[in-house]
Amino acid sequence: MRILHTSDWHLGKRLFKLDRTEEHEAFLDWLVSTIIDRRIDVLLIAGDIFDTPSPPHQSLELFYRFLHRLSSETKASTYIIAGNHDSGVLLEAPALLLKEHRVKVWGKLSPKAQEHWEMISTENETIELCALPFFRSFELLPQGEGDIEEALGSYLKKESEHPKILMLHHLAGEFQSAGSEQVVSLSGLDSIPHKLFEGFDYVALGHIHKPQKAGPRAYYSGSPIPMRFSETNAKFVMELEVKEKKVAIEKLPIPVARKLISFTVDESNWKNKIEEADFDSPLTTMVDIEIHLDSPKIGLVDEIKLALEKKGAELLSYQPKYGENKTEELRHDKIFELSPVELFGEFYAAKYPEAPEPPEELKKDFTELLERVKHATP
Repeated sequence: MRILHTSDWHLGKRLFKLDRTEEHEAFLDWLVSTIIDRRIDVLLIAGDIFDTPSPPHQSLELFYRFLHRLSSETKASTYIIAGNHDSGVLLEAPALLLKEHRVKVWGKLSPKAQEHWEMISTENETIELCALPFFRSFELLPQGEGDIEEALGSYLKKESEHPKILMLHHLAGEFQSAGSEQVVSLSGLDSIPHKLFEGFDYVALGHIHKPQKAGPRAYYSGSPIPMRFSETNAKFVMELEVKEKKVAIEKLPIPVARKLISFTVDESNWKNKIEEADFDSPLTTMVDIEIHLDSPKIGLVDEIKLALEKKGAELLSYQPKYGENKTEELRHDKIFELSPVELFGEFYAAKYPEAPEPPEELKKDFTELLERVKHATP
């Protein structure tokens, strides 16, 4: 039996103005091809399918088109749990329809532990899967009393002669966050301890975006695409091979669809940095530049954009940093002398020193927002 473990797709995610749909499409195309090429029997998706509980229609269409392809082009069965970004109710809504396509979803925690266990068999092997969607402490302890580890442990206990796999969307073991997660822990339990995983042959974790081992036979597969510029690590899915009741683990690298490149430069070296960089990727490379200057330089950002365009890249984020002696800070006492509109103008000038003042359309939007706040019902 061959199994793939993935998580944290965050369909609908944006990076500044950048829509990530093309990157997600490339990943899902690769995933279908990989499932076919490697003869995968079981796909585990460990939560955070979507970036928000109410995903845009485009993201829903992308997800269900992927499930349809799995059903029609492969023989794999798919098992899904909701993450903290997902709506469990939304994911479970089409459960009866999905069942016909070899897809099972756990959107919310059931008070009956046995409902979270599934026996999965192929011609030669059988495993026991325990699938727990994201949950909060009050779901484990509805009366508000008791030991949270003991309550969670009651879901994980099952005698079986077959290999056991746990799928979970939570903080667990030791981990390094990527910085782009919405880190949520259980009350009184920052991270689920290793001892609760004893008896499992593999723990398929979701929630942390950096692929890593979190404990004995426990792995975060990580997100399939980088969520921000600071995520420079390679991306993977985890492949398991169950043979003669033994579980072998392997990492499969995900091809990069779009590079995200970050530079820290100054006025003397930015041109060389851009000229020397490799921006080649299937989708247009996006660039983040932090540039250190003595003072504002009119037109510099346009020069940088043009230099990147010539290399086939695009400037997505531009952060000028000025010398301390040139920085003007807004005095604390002055804050209380300004109107909200004037304060907004001061903030805009500090944020975008090369711009003379906020655009009229932006000032109009801000004024309208102030009026809505003034007349809002408490």
